[in-house]
Amino acid sequence: MLTAALPDLMHSFDLFALTSLWEGLPRVLPQAMAAGLPIIATAVDGNAEAVTDGVNGFLTLPGDPQAMAAAWLHLLDDPALARRMGKAGQVRAEEFGARKMVRDIADLYEGLLAERARR
Repeated sequence: MLTAALPDLMHSFDLFALTSLWEGLPRVLPQAMAAGLPIIATAVDGNAEAVTDGVNGFLTLPGDPQAMAAAWLHLLDDPALARRMGKAGQVRAEEFGARKMVRDIADLYEGLLAERARR
């Protein structure tokens, strides 16, 4: 029986890969970034919102396992690059957190109320 939570398990990974053919914004990518993992993901929908190619991971075309494998090997062969990407991901993960989401929604409502008051 699996007793550890996924975020706890991620700390034992060297990198994180998501090979989806389509996605919204998968919650697993910010979780992997928060764990300091470099990411290799397909360049589809929400994946491309979370992963900045060459900064916190690599994006590959969907359905291209050779490109995915090449990105894996590149990161495994260059641990310093993997660490830099992991650290960049940790910074970026904050953009997907609950605090930021609540702050953004509050800012939106305050802006709408201010606009209405000006009318």
